[in-house]
Amino acid sequence: MLRGTLAFLVLVACAVLGAELRNTLARRGLREPSMEGISFLAIGFALGGGGLGLFADDLLVSMRVVVLFGLAWIGLVFGVQIELRIIRRLAPWHRWAGWLTPVSLGLPVGAGALAAGLSPALALGLGAIAMAASPSLLEGLSRGRQMRDRRAIRLLKLVMAFAGLPAVATFAFATAFASPLAEAVGGDVPTWQLVVVMVAVGALVGYALVVLARGVQEHIELLTLAAGSMCLVAGAAAVLGLGALPAAACAGAVLVNRSVFPNRMLRVAHSLERPMLVALLVLVGASWKGASFSLATFVLLTVVRTTAAVIVGEVLQRSARKRHVASRTPGLGFGLLPQGELALGLLVAIVSFFPGPTGVLEAVVAAIVVNNLIGGWWMRRHLVGITLAEARS
Repeated sequence: MLRGTLAFLVLVACAVLGAELRNTLARRGLREPSMEGISFLAIGFALGGGGLGLFADDLLVSMRVVVLFGLAWIGLVFGVQIELRIIRRLAPWHRWAGWLTPVSLGLPVGAGALAAGLSPALALGLGAIAMAASPSLLEGLSRGRQMRDRRAIRLLKLVMAFAGLPAVATFAFATAFASPLAEAVGGDVPTWQLVVVMVAVGALVGYALVVLARGVQEHIELLTLAAGSMCLVAGAAAVLGLGALPAAACAGAVLVNRSVFPNRMLRVAHSLERPMLVALLVLVGASWKGASFSLATFVLLTVVRTTAAVIVGEVLQRSARKRHVASRTPGLGFGLLPQGELALGLLVAIVSFFPGPTGVLEAVVAAIVVNNLIGGWWMRRHLVGITLAEARS
């Protein structure tokens, strides 16, 4: 069994090779976005206690530094995509639809989790995962193909682009509820104060990074500054017993909206995005024993979420028709089912942060697979057609 430094080196090797493999498959047009994240979880499971047994059983604890930094970096990547100048250009109903649609997916899931007896923190975490719809599968399927309903595709991409905002905000409250300092778990600090502190830490680090990066142009220097800032966010979150992802998202949002050349920081953030996500997924997969399964969680994230998506999709189509943006595609809500990197990142945060969510990891992974399969089938049937090469011939 590998321990300490050797286990860390194996994890780094998996992250680098996984990122390179993804890039190679993308260049050859062989990517399958809906299954990429799940495959890295499976690799970790094969290497860990459920397979070859190369990693120790307490891997998440021994590699906690990697987990904290990785979640902070994922939060940074999400945050630097929140450009207020772009959001302000949208029509008011676009903004309302973008916010309320994912909330309508997460609310019944969170309420169902509370009714099933789960803790408020875990219920909020599952609600956040339910909100996180991803456009990566739609973009992958539509690339190089004819599109049957461009209005439906644009409407889905709009909602999916907004989905991360309420998801991360909800997860911030989930981590505050689960913090050992919170009143809900025997502490003496109100939950709202922990949320305010989390936002303040992110904003402070974001403004500090704006000042430090002023005039810096070299990629390696910007990467060093960003990595150091995320270490600071991760350390502060660990001391406060909070999740690093929401605070890092705040820092990224401040950075991209206040810096002079935000495109440079976008490139820096994305340069480590894939290796860090791969490392976290392999890490969680290696800790997966596969001995339990939360049926309630699976039903909430599949049956309840799908039902909510179908209802919300119908409301969304009617709202679009009233504004003369008619879509002829039936069952638009099925296009909101696929989930990607953000949902997996939130899953990693739940497994590593919340104490003892028995069977939740297995159930959420299975639910993401089912949602992606159903959503992908619906998109192939209703949104994308033959390839452009076939159309020309």
